[in-house]
Order: sequence, then C-alpha cells, then structure tokens
Amino acid sequence: MSFERYGKRQTLWQVWTMNKYLERFIDSLDVEQGYALNTVKTYRWILKDFLEFIDGKKIRLKKLKRETILKYILYLREERKNGSRTIRLKLYALRSFLKHLTEDVRLYSRNPMAPGDFKYKVEKKEAESMSEAQIESLIDTIESEKQKAEDSLVTTGGKKTLWEKKVFAADRDMVIVKLLISTGLRISEALGIRLKDIDFVDRSIQILGKGKKYRLVFYDLDEVEDGFLEYIEEWKKLRLKHEYLFVSIKNYARMTSRGFQLLLNKYVEKARLRRSITPHTMRHAYATISIEKGANIKAVSQILGHSNCEITIDLYTHLSNEHLRAVMQKCNPLSKEVISIEERIEGRKKHLAYFGRTG
Repeated sequence: MSFERYGKRQTLWQVWTMNKYLERFIDSLDVEQGYALNTVKTYRWILKDFLEFIDGKKIRLKKLKRETILKYILYLREERKNGSRTIRLKLYALRSFLKHLTEDVRLYSRNPMAPGDFKYKVEKKEAESMSEAQIESLIDTIESEKQKAEDSLVTTGGKKTLWEKKVFAADRDMVIVKLLISTGLRISEALGIRLKDIDFVDRSIQILGKGKKYRLVFYDLDEVEDGFLEYIEEWKKLRLKHEYLFVSIKNYARMTSRGFQLLLNKYVEKARLRRSITPHTMRHAYATISIEKGANIKAVSQILGHSNCEITIDLYTHLSNEHLRAVMQKCNPLSKEVISIEERIEGRKKHLAYFGRTG
C-alpha cells in the first residue's frame, strides 16, 4: 500500500515537473520570442500530447532518448494516421522544445534530438487556388442567400429578428469573402480586424500578421469598398462592447476561423464547388491571379505579409488551370492555330528571363 502511494506520488511529481517545463517554454515563445497566439496554442497542444505519450510509456522527460522519439513518430504515423505535414509540424515543435531544455534549462548535456535527426520528408503539393469562374460562382451564391433572407424579411409577419440576423450574416460573409480574395488576407488576420484598425481617410486597414508584424491593406477596391462601409454602419448599430468587426449572430462574439469555415462549406456546397476550398484557397487565388495579371511580385509579397519575395515566388508562381488549358489548346502539335515568328521569339525571351531569375 505504501509502495503504491509512493509510486503514485512519484508519477504526479513527474507530470507536474513536465508541465512546469512546458509552460516555461510556452512563456518564452509568447513573451520573449513574440510568436503569434495561434502558433503558441498549437505548440502547447502538440507538446502536451507528446508529454502524455512518454508519460504513458513511463519515461521521464529527463531520461528521454532518440529511440523514444522514433517510437513517437511511428505512433503518429501508424496509429494516429497523421499525414507527413502534420508529423513534420509536430517534430518542429518538439525540436524547439528540446533545444530550449538543452540550452536554456540545461536539462540535457546533449540534446536527444540532434540537428540532423528526423528530417521528415513531405510530399510537395502545389497550393490549391480558385479560378475566376469559381470565385464568381461563390459570390453569386452568397448574394442569392442574402436575397432569400431579404425576401423573407419583407414577407414574414410578426417578429423579423431572425431574418434581420440572416441578412446581416450574409452581408458579413460577403465582406469577408471579398476581403480574402481581393487582399490575400489570412482568415485569422481578417477576423482580427477591429474598428480602430481602419483609417477612413486613407481607406486602409492595419493588419496584425504573423510574427506580430503590422502591414497595411487597402479597401478602396472595386466590389469591396461600398459593401465594407455599409456593413460597418450596420455593425455599429449593434453597440457591442468589443471592437471586432466580424461577429457571430448567435452571441455577437468575435467570429472564429472554425466558425467561418463551417459557413464557407455550406456556400461551397450550394455553389457546387469542390469541398476542399478553404479561406487559404482564396489567399492562393489572390496571389496566383494577381501575378498572372502582371502584378509586381515584390508588391504581392508585401501585401501577403511574406518576410521575403522568395516565399511568394516558391508558393505562387505556378500557373492556373485556365492558363495551362489555353497553352495546351494553342500550342499542342495538333493545334491548327498559327503562331507568328514574332510571338514565338517574344515568348522565348520571357522564358529565358524567368529561368535567369529563378536559376
């Protein structure tokens, strides 16, 4: 009995110690290194899961070895069925944590996860985008839902609160979708917009991006400005205690990324578009279509909030399906279309210039 009580006390002490190390690391990410709130939350969740894994194997954090990390990877892949990108993210978080424990806490004389260990390969996948036709279809669907809500508001007798909320929600969804597509904002950035972030003279919005870096985007754009300003006027009538513009109609709290994705799924299904469309797909669409239309890559990079142009070039200089279709139709060996010598020479010059830039 006394032995069991002692063993239980030891286990509780180990768990307390591991959590103490974890929270100290999380504090350093948040306060000292200025990581984004979502990144901090993700790291905490990942590392808590890892600590529970080794606790289940009755392995003390101080006694952690390379073999245990290998077992963890196998567990993620074979039992959890995690994809390669998810596993790589978890290893990245674990690598940072163990580096902290080695260099700052001095828990290890030698890091159990050496720099060259576990370079987990990820299948290269092109960023998904949307065509201009798909964008138009999505916007038409939201407009149609708004029209239905407005019609019901007019024809319904008695209390109209529900339909007033639905009209407000449709306006909100349209503004968010148009902002994402026309500015390339991340969904977390869009949902983080507050009234005080808007400069109504400059017609710009101050955005808090990754790494707690600020940048400006402009809302005086075709198809965006009027709806955006009208929505703000309706939002002001709610007289909320917070300044976040995009709110849930259930409790008027700040809308979550998950909440918006669920709404987007419904619109996507009604528009008969592929189910894989996400807010990030719209960000990709902004970048891909802008670059195809001839936008300066440095400008696009700055608008997207990338730390350098290389990230933008690597992610977004692939061609859209529409462009590829046009090339196949025009340039395939069976095509009857005549391409002039001048056009061929100009095309070859552009190709050589592109390869000269990208190596």
